[in-house]
Amino acid sequence: RLMMRLPHLRGSIASASSDCMIELFCSYELAVNMRDALVLGGGRPDLADEYRQICLELEEEVEVVLCATALAVRRDGT
Repeated sequence: RLMMRLPHLRGSIASASSDCMIELFCSYELAVNMRDALVLGGGRPDLADEYRQICLELEEEVEVVLCATALAVRRDGT
């Protein structure tokens, strides 16, 4: 799902294998699943909104980490 939300980072997401990134991916998946369940359940729109925000924050964090990693690789030439 994250690849669909951040298409410009698909290659980086697919090749990410650090523990930090895997943890972010797992957290994102859990948050998306909870958000979807809350939206479908319809009983707690406030909580669904909170999970929407969590998903957006995790997407931003993935983007920041991947961009920082790419910059470090370019700088080191590896």
